[in-house]
Amino acid sequence: MITRPEQEDLIGGKVQLEHYKGGSLELIDWHLDKVLDDILMCQYVDVNDAGTEVKRGSIWVPINTVHFAWRVAKVLLAGPNCKTVKQGDHIIFPNDKGIQVNNLNGLKNIVFLNESRIFGVCSPIE
Repeated sequence: MITRPEQEDLIGGKVQLEHYKGGSLELIDWHLDKVLDDILMCQYVDVNDAGTEVKRGSIWVPINTVHFAWRVAKVLLAGPNCKTVKQGDHIIFPNDKGIQVNNLNGLKNIVFLNESRIFGVCSPIE
C-alpha cells in the first residue's frame, strides 16, 4: 500500500521537502545507484561521526552554532546534468542549502542539493 504525506505536507501539489530534513532514508532491500538532473548526493567531511559538531581549523564547534556556516562535502553521486562537479570532488556551499539526511543505508551525514546551490569545488591543503 502506498502512503501519502499528510495534507499539510502538500502545498500547490508539491511535497514540502524541508519536512524531511535531518531524517533517515532507509531503502530496505534497495541501493541508490544514481541521482537525476543536476542533483548531487554528498557526504559532509567537516562533521564528526555523530553529526553533532563541525570542525573549524583545529576546533570542534557544536553544529547548532553554525547554521549559516560554509560546509564542505564530498560528492558521492552526481546527476547527468551536472556541468562542473563530478563524483569524488569536494564542494563548498552554505549550510542552509540542500536536504540533509542523517542516515542513508549506513552512510551518515548525507546532503542532497542542486549543483546551482554550491559555490565551488575545493581541495584540502596538505
